[in-house]
Amino acid sequence: MKKYDAAVIGAGNGGLAAAIRLLQGGARVPLVEKHNLPGGFATGFRRGRFEFEASLHEINDLETAEPPGNLRVLFDELGATDKIDWIQIPASYRIICKNENQDTAMPFGMKEFIDKMEPYVPGSRKSMENFFELVREVEETQAYTSVCNGHADFGEMVKRYPNFVRTGSYSANGVFKALKMPQRAIDILATY
Repeated sequence: MKKYDAAVIGAGNGGLAAAIRLLQGGARVPLVEKHNLPGGFATGFRRGRFEFEASLHEINDLETAEPPGNLRVLFDELGATDKIDWIQIPASYRIICKNENQDTAMPFGMKEFIDKMEPYVPGSRKSMENFFELVREVEETQAYTSVCNGHADFGEMVKRYPNFVRTGSYSANGVFKALKMPQRAIDILATY
């Protein structure tokens, strides 16, 4: 019987990345998958004469080579970045509502998003800036609690992440209300 350091069950995106990381670290790892091909949501399948694409269509946090996003760093470390034909998506998302005569395309990037929102919803800039500042703080808080392995110091949280502590138990609508965000801006933001 062969000896392994770890086993990875499931050859979807996460399983493939985990197995490669373990192998890069020198571990002996079997990767098992019940489907007839690896890839999980990065695959397609046929049912009769129809072909379905189950794939992810968009990957967030890739960014550009400088500065790279977390996923680009991962793909670089996995040695996969230059093996993929990347297609840049022109907008983060687009809303088309014919009955409201609306065609709204929202760009990537916080500043760009806020700058685009202001003409759609005049007077929304301050609430949008506060919203994205809170988003940044939530990301930092998640990184901090991850490093603490779930045992974060509450006093440190209050000192370093006061907005997160203040709004952490709010629903999304509660956050929007607390920020006094105009309903039209909420409608555009909440679509995504």
